[in-house]
This record gives sequence, C-alpha cells and structure tokens, in this order.
Amino acid sequence: MKILVDENIPYIEHFFHDYMNDIEYFKDKEFEINMVRENSIVITRSTYKTHGIKVSDCVKFLCSASTGEDHIDKKTLDEMKIPYAFSTGANAIAVREYVLSTLALMLQEQKFNKNSNCIGIFGCGNIGDGISEVLDHFGFEFYVEDPFVEHGWHCLDEYLSSYTKHDDHGQLPNALNFISLHVPLHYHNEFPTVSLINKHFLQNLPDGAIIVNTSRGGVVSEKDFLELDDDRHYIRLISDVFENEPNINEDFLNKNLFATPHIAGHSQFARYQMTKMAYENVMNFLGQDISERNSVLENRIIYFEKNIFDKDMKEFGLPITLMLDTYNPKSDVFNYKDFKKVRDNYNNRIGYSQVIIKGCSDEPDRENLKSLGFTVEEN
Repeated sequence: MKILVDENIPYIEHFFHDYMNDIEYFKDKEFEINMVRENSIVITRSTYKTHGIKVSDCVKFLCSASTGEDHIDKKTLDEMKIPYAFSTGANAIAVREYVLSTLALMLQEQKFNKNSNCIGIFGCGNIGDGISEVLDHFGFEFYVEDPFVEHGWHCLDEYLSSYTKHDDHGQLPNALNFISLHVPLHYHNEFPTVSLINKHFLQNLPDGAIIVNTSRGGVVSEKDFLELDDDRHYIRLISDVFENEPNINEDFLNKNLFATPHIAGHSQFARYQMTKMAYENVMNFLGQDISERNSVLENRIIYFEKNIFDKDMKEFGLPITLMLDTYNPKSDVFNYKDFKKVRDNYNNRIGYSQVIIKGCSDEPDRENLKSLGFTVEEN
C-alpha cells in the first residue's frame, strides 16, 4: 500500500524509514485526493481541506499530522467508511509556550501588570488548562471559561457576572486586560464560537486590553475588529490564526499589535510529536508494531543567571528574560504575502523543554523553571 505524504511534514524519514519504498510526497496545493488511483494511506497537514471534495475510494486511511480537525470532512469520511486520525494534543505544549512568551513580552513592554491586571482564558482543554496551571503556580489572577469542561479554576463568567451587577453599562472590568483564546471553531452547536469576539465584546473591553488568538481564524470577527474605532476602543490584538488562510486580509494583519503565521503550535518538539503520532496512527491502522525512535531534536544549554532571574521574578512575577531569550513571538512577524511560504518552512523554533539549564541549585528556582517546562540539570 502506498503512503502519500505532504512534503512539508518534517521527520517523516526518521519515523518511516522502514517504509520509504512505499512513500510518495506531494505538494498540498497540487494534491488531488479525488484522483488517488492505488490503495493508499494519505498523510496531510491542516492546510489541506477535504470539504467539498470527493475523496477517492482508494484512500484507505486519512491521517492528519495536525491537532485541529475542522479541515477534514469527517461526516463524509464516516459515510464512506474511510477511517481517519489526528495528532490530537501534540502541539499543546508549544501553544502554551507561545502564550506564556507573549505574556512575558507584554510584561516587559509594560502593557500588562501582574499586580493590577488579570487574565481570561477561553477554553480549558489541553492548552487552556496547561496555561492555567502555570499561571496558578506563579500567582497570577486569572479566570477560565469553558461550557464543555468541568474545571477547578475560578470561573470567568461568575467573575464578570459579579462585576456587571455593579455596572449599568455592561463594561468589562478594567482589570481584565489579557485574554487568551483556546476554543475550536463551531458554527451551529449549542455554544457557537464563530465571531465569539465580535463588535459587542470588543466595545466592552477596557481600553488597551490584549487578546491573543491561537485557536482558529473566525473566532475573532475580522470585520468587526477592522471597523472598531481605535479612538474610542483601543484593543491590542495578537493573531496567529486568520480567516481565509493562506489568503489573509492585509488590513486586518496590519491592525494587529503583531501577528505570526499560524505557527504558535510549531516548536520543533511539537512538530516532532505531531509526526510521531501520525506514524503511530499509521502503524495502528496497518496492525504493525510501533518502533521506538531515538529523538533527533536539538537541545540548547543555558547557564543559570540568578541575579537576572531574581530581578525578573521580583519585577514581573515570571523569568521573562529567560522566556524571551528562548522564544520571542515578535521574531516571527511576517509580510502578508509570505504567510504560506513562512509557515510551510517553519521548523527551527526551540521549545522550552529543549533548553537545558545548568547551575541552578536553589530548589524553589528549580521548581519555577520546571513548571514552565524547562529542563533543569540535576545537581
């Protein structure tokens, strides 16, 4: 059976080296899944959409090396009895690191203050819950909203309800200054998320509020954000996802505080994990044993600088220098014409877990570093 693979999925040879004779690569813009003529396994990325396409009967298994699922028409595949699988949860750590580095950047630029501002987390799955654990560890005030998940965190809806009882204008509290979105894109279910961040929501945010969207394009209404009068409602939007990718709106991009080309979940570690899970999904479909592979990820060694660490913790509540030296989201800003090219070739970002910190002996410091995901060398 052939294995047809998107050419931009990394680490394929590493995991599938026993199957290289069966593998053929394709470009996602040129691939026609309806024209597959031999029995095949197809491995795609989230950039390849099957909605409105007649999938060939020769496709025996469709595997997406991505965590999102809205690019695959699961209903049609179910009707055709074609099994499918995703790399669910593989990018959660990378997105968490992206959001935390963004928070560190906002602290550094004095756009967020730990002592006077609080954080709202929309969505409490793998990503939202992981961010919440870190915020809780470092003593940030935050609130979580997710109608589908029972969680033990303070509920954003209750916080807002208690506030609006004392505010006749429906304004959201000034303290709510950083909102991070981690919801799927739903159109028709009980809690639709399309245009969740709309004109009404934006107009009721405090001036200067920050919204970070790493979930899906369409969760933020680009039309409503573009029409927002900055003189009356100044909102700082940081987007990693967009409507109509890869043909994104230049005006919307330029109105963002800064933006990145849908790479929040694309650290080396995350991309390695996504391909690893795709490999495991294919082996399970074929009924073959899963062979363990030695990691080929690079590591970076950093020597602990306690003076800088202590200064950051006192001033910001997070070791922002270390976090931003590891990854600064502003390093990935892009020209709107280059969205697809940059995203397709994005493989070099180091994740926190790939950073090995030497020379840290104080146990509370070690625990703080580990809670962020850094690897701390044993004394």
